[in-house]
Amino acid sequence: MRQYATLVRLFWRHLVRRKSLWVVIAIVGVVMLVNGIVQSQMKGMLENGVRYDIATRRAAAALDTYAEQIRQGAVILVLVVAALIAPSSRKDGTTQFVLSLSVSRLRLAAAQFGALTIFVLLGTLVIQVGYSVAAHRLGILQPAEAVFAWIFLFALLLVIASTSLALSLTRPALVVYAILLGVPYLLLPLLTGFANDWESTRVPAGLRLAVARTIENVGLLFPDVGALIVWPKLTWATPERPPLPSWRLEALHELAVVTLWIVIGLWAYRRYDFGSRTPMK
Repeated sequence: MRQYATLVRLFWRHLVRRKSLWVVIAIVGVVMLVNGIVQSQMKGMLENGVRYDIATRRAAAALDTYAEQIRQGAVILVLVVAALIAPSSRKDGTTQFVLSLSVSRLRLAAAQFGALTIFVLLGTLVIQVGYSVAAHRLGILQPAEAVFAWIFLFALLLVIASTSLALSLTRPALVVYAILLGVPYLLLPLLTGFANDWESTRVPAGLRLAVARTIENVGLLFPDVGALIVWPKLTWATPERPPLPSWRLEALHELAVVTLWIVIGLWAYRRYDFGSRTPMK
C-alpha cells in the first residue's frame, strides 16, 4: 500500500510538471468569473428597478446556463488531461524509472489512475464549491444538492477519463485526441453535413440513407456521458408528457462503450514493449 501511495504521488508530480496544475487554477478562475458575472447581473437588475423575485429567477437561469457550459467543458477537459498522465514513450524517464524497480505494469497503470483520480476530484470540488456559493447567494441552493451533487459529476468524469487513460497507456496524447475528440466532434459532423448536402438527383435515396445510418452507428462507438450528467441537480428532469427519458438505456450504452475502449487500451497495454528499463538521467 505504501508503494502504491508513493507511485501515485510520483505521477501526480509528473502531471503537475506537465503544467496540468494550471488547469485547476484556470477552473478556479472560471468559477470566480461566473460568480462575479451572476452577482453583477443580479445587482444591475435590482438597480434598474426589477423586482427581487424576477431578478432572482433571471440570475438563476443564467447560472444554469453557465453550469451547462461547465459540464460540457469538464468532459473535454478530463479527456485532455487523462491522456497526459500516462506517457507511453519508451524514452519517458518516469515510466522507465518505475519499471526498473520491478513494479508490474498493472500497478504502474493503477498508480497513474490514482493520480488522475486526485486531479478529477480536486477539479470537481472546486466546481461544486463555486456553484454552491453562487446558488446560495441567490437562495436557490438545495442542501442535498450542495452535499451530494458533486459525487455524480465526479464519478461520470472519472469514467470518461478512464477511456483516455487506457488508450494513452500505449499511444501518444495526440493519437488519443484524434480518436476520442477528433472523430466524434470533428470528422463525424463533417461527414454528416457532407451526406446531407447530397442532391437526391445525383445520389440514390437508399445510398444516402445507408451512409447516414453508418455515420450514426459509428458515432455510437464513442463515449458521450454529457447527457447523463445532471449536475448541479440530483435527478433527471421528467417531461410532462411522453416520451419519457430513457436515461437507463443511455447509461447502459455508455457503460458498454466505455468498457469497450478500456478493454482495447488494456489489451494493447499487455502487449506493449516499453523497451529498456534502465533509468534515464
